[in-house]
Amino acid sequence: MKFVRSKKITMFNNKGGVGKTTLAFNLAVKFANKGYKTALIDLDPQCNLTRLALGNDFFANSNNKTIFDVLKGVIEGGADVDFSVALEKVYGAKENLYLLRGDLSLSKYENLLSTAYNSAAAGDKIGYFQISAINRFLKEKGMNSADAIDIFIIDTSPTLGLLNRIILLGTDYFAVPVMPDAFSLQGIENLGKIFEEWKIKWKNTGLALSDDIENKFVLNGDALFIGYILNSYNVYGKKPIRDHRNFIEQIPGLVKKYLSEKHCKNGLVMQSCAESIGDIQDYGRLPSLAHETAQAIFDIDPVKAEAMQFGTVENIEKAKEEFEHLSNKILELLMEY
Repeated sequence: MKFVRSKKITMFNNKGGVGKTTLAFNLAVKFANKGYKTALIDLDPQCNLTRLALGNDFFANSNNKTIFDVLKGVIEGGADVDFSVALEKVYGAKENLYLLRGDLSLSKYENLLSTAYNSAAAGDKIGYFQISAINRFLKEKGMNSADAIDIFIIDTSPTLGLLNRIILLGTDYFAVPVMPDAFSLQGIENLGKIFEEWKIKWKNTGLALSDDIENKFVLNGDALFIGYILNSYNVYGKKPIRDHRNFIEQIPGLVKKYLSEKHCKNGLVMQSCAESIGDIQDYGRLPSLAHETAQAIFDIDPVKAEAMQFGTVENIEKAKEEFEHLSNKILELLMEY
């Protein structure tokens, strides 16, 4: 393994459409190319990450195991997580890239959580058993062996529901993609406030009452905010356009108040809000072509892109540079914190 233990990173913003799924996939490809065994975990019932990672193969091989197969025994009762479910190699990937498919039926697990979370918060062992199911599966896949995963990248829906609550309480790190618009900025505030409430309540109830529960069943509830990613901004004259610049200038203050000061530690408090961990420009229709072909944006054939008027050689080269910077920055943070 590249790390002493596997690392779980969740991409999250309360505002939808900020590019979480596209960022997750492109980052995972970068990590895998750098030699890190990387697994994409699709925990959004829409299954967009699965579709992006597998392309048409997602539909052609619908019998492959999904997150629902992992959780079925817990959901239906009488059994535990199915640890035998294998992470599948992403179609077309060279090395090191794996996927746990999403499933529309994941909503059944969220229905179970409505009672399981309260049960765990009251100190009931069965509640801990149920809400830790995903976390325990990922820990198993990250155990020290030849096939151990180095980095899990978790994609979620943008809701502040119970499923995302346990995902965030169980993750190691979270990064927040932000677009230069008012709704993304509101998402920063919403997430910072509600996650602080979740952590306090869990610390005062679930963690406080877990003394006689095996550690593997207890969510840490201490995810570290590592920074924000400025996504899909427009450039004119090598600078963000004026309308976007107005929103971009507001981001550091909001991040500092609602995320950095509440969900960081040590030097990362100021570092995480002083600037983004990466800036990803708006590449027009290039992401759409990437989605159709199940590729990273920076792996698109420039000749094909030009011919189909999806973008330019310069934009593809820019994507290579920007995702290289972003992936390196995140790896530095994982090494340090």
